[in-house]
Amino acid sequence: MDYYDAEHCDGLTTGLLNNLFIPDSNRRAGMMVAPPEKARGYLEIKLPPEKDMYLSVNTQVGYAVCGYGFNFKPERGSEYELTLSVKGRQCSTLLQQVQRIDGKDLRTPIPMKREGLEACAGRGIFPKTLVQLPDTPERTAMIDRIVEASLFVAIKSDLKTPTSTSFSPDKIDSMVSERKGKIRFELPDEYWTLYRQNLFEFTHESDAIASEAMARTSDEYRKRLRSIDDQQLKAWSAVDGTSGKRGNVAPTEMETAMIQFYYQSAKEEMAEASRRHLDRMARLEAQYDVCSRYRDCWTR
Repeated sequence: MDYYDAEHCDGLTTGLLNNLFIPDSNRRAGMMVAPPEKARGYLEIKLPPEKDMYLSVNTQVGYAVCGYGFNFKPERGSEYELTLSVKGRQCSTLLQQVQRIDGKDLRTPIPMKREGLEACAGRGIFPKTLVQLPDTPERTAMIDRIVEASLFVAIKSDLKTPTSTSFSPDKIDSMVSERKGKIRFELPDEYWTLYRQNLFEFTHESDAIASEAMARTSDEYRKRLRSIDDQQLKAWSAVDGTSGKRGNVAPTEMETAMIQFYYQSAKEEMAEASRRHLDRMARLEAQYDVCSRYRDCWTR
């Protein structure tokens, strides 16, 4: 994992987390919340609070390197957990805020934005700001053909599949009944109506995650393609007049980058939906003074 800020555009390394000679690291910085039981190759570091920075975590998968870089501004006195997971040839990252509340560890997902560092543009891993060429009907049509034929668009077949966080009406009824059984004091009907509405709202937002991620990825791809000259766009968007099939396609690295962008966008959308859900639930508990009477209430 590497650290970047305006004064360190070339990066500062935290060192290898594990390798052939040191398979597991247990370097610690005194965090209150312990790492998960199955965590491997972890370390703890202290970061300057309230400062704009960029973190990059990478790992070797076969002959390729995969990982993710993201902007970060840690809050003073807070603790965070960054996880890099690898399944097959795909890797994904997850950033969470970790807290110890009433003796229990709480992990809350945080959206990971990949915006780079303006002060470091053109240095190290940070590319120069892309110069987008003027839009024309012809360029727009070529870009549309490239995006619509991109490999990440094939993921659309998964958009109709409910996410694991989606709750059916029966499931919501069951969750409400279970909670009523655990809370041993009376709450007004209005509380349970709002509680149920919050669950429906979270389900609605969860179901829209794939579509939102697809839209974000399409917009990002178009943004990148607007910096490509007409000749290259024509080559990538060419269509065989006989077969009707695409001729040349965009480079594999661009296609792979957009697939990774899609999956990371889905994670960000999920993190944002989770935080909104937690905020709504915490406001509800505060409104009806639940936490003073029930330890396992929703808190923020």
